[in-house]
Amino acid sequence: MVLRHGKRRRWAVVAAVAAVLVSAPSVVSALAPAGAAVDPEKLRALVLDSAGKPYQGYAESAGSLALPELPNLAAVTALFSMRTPMRAWYAGPDRYRVDVLGTAGEHDVYRLPDGEYTWDYGDNTLTSLIGEPGLRLPRAGDLLPPELARRILRAAQGDPVRALPGRNVAGVAASGLRLVPADPDTTVGRVDVWADAGTGVAVRVEVTARGQEAPILVTEFRQLEQTMPVVEAPRPVLGSGFTVASAPDVTDTLGAFSQVTLPSQLAGRPVVSSNFGGVQGAALYGRGLAAFAVIAVPRTVANAAGDAAGKAGAVQVKLAAGTVVQLSITPLSLAIVRSSVSRRSYLLAGTVTPDVLKSVADELSRLRRSGS
Repeated sequence: MVLRHGKRRRWAVVAAVAAVLVSAPSVVSALAPAGAAVDPEKLRALVLDSAGKPYQGYAESAGSLALPELPNLAAVTALFSMRTPMRAWYAGPDRYRVDVLGTAGEHDVYRLPDGEYTWDYGDNTLTSLIGEPGLRLPRAGDLLPPELARRILRAAQGDPVRALPGRNVAGVAASGLRLVPADPDTTVGRVDVWADAGTGVAVRVEVTARGQEAPILVTEFRQLEQTMPVVEAPRPVLGSGFTVASAPDVTDTLGAFSQVTLPSQLAGRPVVSSNFGGVQGAALYGRGLAAFAVIAVPRTVANAAGDAAGKAGAVQVKLAAGTVVQLSITPLSLAIVRSSVSRRSYLLAGTVTPDVLKSVADELSRLRRSGS
């Protein structure tokens, strides 16, 4: 009996040591110093001015939007509905590398002053991209904390911010700010950003929908060094393929109708970017986080998008001059418009309420081919 008790004590000690070892990283993180509270306006300015600050490290983004598989957009929807692990080397806006690490392989994007390259380990192919896309689709690198923070804060420069308690992220004693959009028509409730108060490099971003408590998108560094990385053009290896292709944009992916002229305003919101990205059949409306995009697309694309949205629970509504299929996946609102007047179709997407997109759909359905 004494021997049994002795064994139990030894195993208890082993279990306790194992528990300490397993929990050590989280304990260290919890005990690590957090950033001091700073003036949120000053922190916002630092983040916006951080594009020239170098960094390299490992980051993860996690989205919880149950987006439907829209035609030709599977890679985009995955960014906002799944976990995306990334390794990044950022020397500046025109020199960086982002590797997306997946179970099926790795996909790398190299940006250099002379152009852009992609390396697909699954296909074992290096591609040199020629030209600048007028309007490209979102990709993993856009969700890195410094990039996402700058995009959001730049879009919502007039919205109020307040200080948040600091926290330690990837060894950085980061200071925090919370941005709450002022426009009542946006579906974004708040955006929380933590950044190095010395460099302005954002290390964690949380986006939360209006009326919800848990974030629908979180991106943060797990490892980070704010040092200058070496970023060079990739070289094909023996046995790999090499191709040259034009940089893809929305026109290529969705078949946007470049000859369609869109109105100067929709639902009372002015066009912010006419011929959005150089595509005449695409435009961005609204300001701040209450913005939406409109793209004129072929009927086949609209039908495929409508079918996918329908499977995800979308509702079709009859308009005075057509129909609209609407899907709300907070904070994103989607709509597919079919006009019986012009026989044209449009894709709508934005962080605005479904009522706003319905008003937009109604106006678009009544447009004649002259744009009037």
